[in-house]
Amino acid sequence: MAALGRGEVDWWELPPRDLVEQVARDRNLTVVSRYATAIGVLRFNHLHPPFDNAAVRRALLGAIDQAQAMTVLAGTDPAFWYDGIGLFGTGTPLANEAGTDVLRSPRDYAAVHQALARAGYTGERVAVVAPTDVPPLRELALIGTDQLRRAGMNIDFQEMDFGIVLRRWANQAAPDKGGWNLLFTLMDRSIPNTNPYGNPWLRADGPDGWVGWPTSSQIEALRAAWLDASSLDEQRRICEELQMQVWQDVPYIPMGEYWQATAYRKDLLDVQPGCFAVFYGVRKA
Repeated sequence: MAALGRGEVDWWELPPRDLVEQVARDRNLTVVSRYATAIGVLRFNHLHPPFDNAAVRRALLGAIDQAQAMTVLAGTDPAFWYDGIGLFGTGTPLANEAGTDVLRSPRDYAAVHQALARAGYTGERVAVVAPTDVPPLRELALIGTDQLRRAGMNIDFQEMDFGIVLRRWANQAAPDKGGWNLLFTLMDRSIPNTNPYGNPWLRADGPDGWVGWPTSSQIEALRAAWLDASSLDEQRRICEELQMQVWQDVPYIPMGEYWQATAYRKDLLDVQPGCFAVFYGVRKA
């Protein structure tokens, strides 16, 4: 923030929400308070216990408090975040409310604890890897694991720099041999997460697929059906069915959606709104 104010840097891509008001006081800076939205993701490793068990994954739908998670990332003003969201970004053509009562209903951690026990979870350690140097991902991981602990999960929270985190995420080995059980991340909604193929976390084609490696023939069939749909109404019907299937197979759990801000010096021109800092066409006065 200080470097931006002194002109040592031109653009701060994602200032934290609690600093946006302070940054905006500088008359030499342009602050875009609603620059791009991001959706929080709790991702399971489907290859290893306990999350190779769909019943355990389904039980945790009752543990995630999207409003609380988004308040941590975006502040107490709900104008900057959304809760009760499903697969697709708020206001996009395929967004729907099918089955979102599993995330909207009051959180009952005692009930989730009981559901986990019925599903066969007996307190196995759950390895969560989180970056120390990407604040939004670390904050999301901290609030997410706090919610899971309240539900009775035995969390082993492991912090490291993001480069090591990425290598761990790609490791299919058992958690005690360099792998992991849970990760928390953010995905943009503006461009990729508007359809079943733009969202990589929906891929459910097993060990050769996306990080987390879920397997669901039903999800894959619905994704394929979406490609063949001949109208927007048919696409919407398929996406409602797909969202209901996701609450059964639970490849991941959405943790809410929030507006990210950006700040740059006023002599930086032609900055494009979007999902991340795009430098094409940007110039200095």
